[in-house]
Amino acid sequence: MRRLLLCLLVLWSAGAAAQISVLRVSPASLAFTLEGPSPAAPQQLRIRNLGSGTLRWTARPADAWIRVSPASGSGPAVLSVELDGTRLTPGRHESRITVEAPDADDSPVSVAVTVEVAAVQAHSSPPAPGTSSPDRLRIDRQTMPPATRNLPYAHAVPVAGGTPPYAMRIVDGRLPAGLVLAQGSIAGTARVQGFYPFVVAVTDSSQPPVTIAQPLGLRVIILQPDTALVVSPPAISLRLPGRSRDGRAALAVSSGRQRLEWSARADVPWLRLAPAAGVSPATLEIIALGGQLPPGAHLGTVTVTMEGAPNSPASVPVQVTVPR
Repeated sequence: MRRLLLCLLVLWSAGAAAQISVLRVSPASLAFTLEGPSPAAPQQLRIRNLGSGTLRWTARPADAWIRVSPASGSGPAVLSVELDGTRLTPGRHESRITVEAPDADDSPVSVAVTVEVAAVQAHSSPPAPGTSSPDRLRIDRQTMPPATRNLPYAHAVPVAGGTPPYAMRIVDGRLPAGLVLAQGSIAGTARVQGFYPFVVAVTDSSQPPVTIAQPLGLRVIILQPDTALVVSPPAISLRLPGRSRDGRAALAVSSGRQRLEWSARADVPWLRLAPAAGVSPATLEIIALGGQLPPGAHLGTVTVTMEGAPNSPASVPVQVTVPR
């Protein structure tokens, strides 16, 4: 009996040890714009547990002008992030929200917060005839596509506007080991799994030159041997029930035993996707808006992307027939 109890205790301890939470916070950064006295609309942070066990977390803003609610909890949650604009002067402000789960992997997570506060002007003059406002220098995303550990990676930092060519450097944070920023691209072979926040400074070639600093993030993932993007069915055919009537179909998105993030887009305005992003396995609803289509046959394409996974992106043709 004693030996049996000892074996049960060992098995229970092993099971308890296997309960490992994995902290995931999205998005990796938040960008606000304040114009005049009106407050900016709140934005959301999503907390998820990609492992097992109980995820206990706290969220701490680095500055008093950021308000996070709720500030702590357990399990999945959606946090509301608001700004106190009365504490901010015109210009650009940068800060962070740190989400920490002491017992979880990938903790803590730092979420970059940037705020552009516009100066209040009593009068505004239209541009002179024949002139236009210059396209401002910017980076058109908040996170880089994920890298797969031990596989080659190369993605350009998506800089737009200003006057090329650009000079870039990392001014805060760091890239994953094995990756470097050179000639406008992040390239190499990542060696360590995890999420890496950093800030890139970009200087253009205008006179005088303009410099911006943009928070970015890059996640390094590990692919299990059976991981691949699979969408089903491979093609969709819909016959709408009548003119101005919508049609619906379901698309299954999976990736084997490993859960990965995915996003989807349609190349025609009469196809609506719900949701347009998520974590596999998932079901994507495709809605054909019959009110936007004349009678006849119409063809669109839904593209599902799962960064770092084999078979990505996957394109699914959608044929819709509208009766006369």
